Amino acid sequence: MAVDFDNRVQLIPQDPASYRNNKPIGHTNPKISPVPRESSVNPFRDVRKFLIGTALALGSTALLAEEMHLLSGLDEPRRHLEERGMVAEAILTTDTMYNVDGGIERDGTLLGNLDLTLEIDTGKAGLWKNGTFLIYGLGNFNTGKLLTEIVGDFQATSNIETDRGFKLYEAWYEHRFGDDASLLFGLHDFNSEFDVVEYGGIFLHSSFGISADISQNGPSIFSVTALGARLKVWPTESTYIMTALYDGVPGDPTNPTHTSIQLDKGDGLFGALEIGHTVGIPGSLEYFKYAMGTWMLTAEVENFAGTIQDENSGIYFIGEKTLFEDDAGRGSLGAFVQLGFTHADRNQVDHYWGAGLNYTGLIPSRSEDIAGLALANARNGSNFIRYARDVEGLSVDHTETAIELTYMAIVQPWLTIQPDLQYVINPGMDSSLDNALVAGVRVEVAF
Repeated sequence: MAVDFDNRVQLIPQDPASYRNNKPIGHTNPKISPVPRESSVNPFRDVRKFLIGTALALGSTALLAEEMHLLSGLDEPRRHLEERGMVAEAILTTDTMYNVDGGIERDGTLLGNLDLTLEIDTGKAGLWKNGTFLIYGLGNFNTGKLLTEIVGDFQATSNIETDRGFKLYEAWYEHRFGDDASLLFGLHDFNSEFDVVEYGGIFLHSSFGISADISQNGPSIFSVTALGARLKVWPTESTYIMTALYDGVPGDPTNPTHTSIQLDKGDGLFGALEIGHTVGIPGSLEYFKYAMGTWMLTAEVENFAGTIQDENSGIYFIGEKTLFEDDAGRGSLGAFVQLGFTHADRNQVDHYWGAGLNYTGLIPSRSEDIAGLALANARNGSNFIRYARDVEGLSVDHTETAIELTYMAIVQPWLTIQPDLQYVINPGMDSSLDNALVAGVRVEVAF
């Protein structure tokens, strides 16, 4: 299995470094925010800091040699490890984000994410053929306030937002049976393979990684995974079928910052099935992918009104295609769509759709940079709206819509700098909150 845990068209470096999947925040409860309050901080001063800092970083790195990793002195030990079937990577990602206007308050935060991975090819390691081990440590930090607490949004504008801590995030073994099938078992991120659109991977917003109709149920995704098994088969060269079963309650809900495997009877199982067809690779003119999937949680589910239901389930559809590639092969335009449905009597959000475009090589002199524009729309179910308005007396809207404009600059093979702008309409589906404008910059470093 080629581990793709960043779900991005291209990141630093091109080896198994781009491991982190687009990271969502799972929401299980409605987020109705308080009345907005003003801050004494000048938001535009902080936005200027973001822009100045980005410009300085771009200028200073132009003087550096084009190495694959920041710590290029370790390249020789890396090569020795790779000859023995071991690939180790360390990637640090930071999001410096500021809510310029609207939402709950004008304020900013710094979010950080550290990925430490070790992949072992059992054949190259002299053990047995066709096997792969992955051990993945995940560390997260923030400056004391999460961005969702500032914006008040439901879907989460940063896909690395989570509680502080360091944990064993994934630990699995995969065995390949020729070119036709593979079986994986261990701590595994469902979203590293299911509900994935490659052209959505550039974006910071969580829903372009995994749709809000699924993430609100808290399956085995960032930042808490569960023990599971996944089977993937290829009936034809371009067609795949994936199915998986996970513990229905990942980790320890009372202590999400630590790794925990608790197989309680009441957890039930989270199961998924995805069938897809894909041709080519992202960026090539022949590339396209379309897939449909379904998921089910067998445990008893308590809905927003406190009613116990026997199970929960949903379906989703994803598709993406390269629309254009220039004659020189230096630029390409890709598009993606997402669509998901689930039960209105069990979930706050019963319908989600998303769509986006990204263009690689928009600036002729920067053929690897990627510009992106995308929109994510999460819709409250009618049952939830009636309950929130009639029982709780809350003022709720039907939808939350996020529009993201971003530009990922490949400054060095080991460094990307990505200015980002998001406009959130009806944050938290709370009609008392003004639309929010969030500005920021992501910096990613491969050590």
